[in-house]
Amino acid sequence: MKFISIPLSASLIFASGSFAADAEKGKATFNTLCLSCHGATGMGDGPVGAALPADQKPRNLQDPKSYKYAKDDAKLAEIIRKGGAALGLSMMMPAQPSLSDTDIADLIAYIKTFQK
Repeated sequence: MKFISIPLSASLIFASGSFAADAEKGKATFNTLCLSCHGATGMGDGPVGAALPADQKPRNLQDPKSYKYAKDDAKLAEIIRKGGAALGLSMMMPAQPSLSDTDIADLIAYIKTFQK
């Protein structure tokens, strides 16, 4: 019997909900890639984010209503992977194409811990 390996896209992973993302692993990724802009509590008040002009401030990740594009996990994953400029959003949001689907799912699980 032959097995075919098919890579899963982020949208398929999030749509299926077939695995548990690891928020602790996501925290490590967040601290490395996101904290400088979004801040330790996700309010968009990191040292880089605080220095940006008002119209370029990072999203407050504690308030899902502040997300202009990311209305679900698949859209948030797309922003993380492609960056803001590729989607007509903030040019300050960098793309993270080297993150795996699992890394992004873990990161999103951690981001959700900010939401009240």
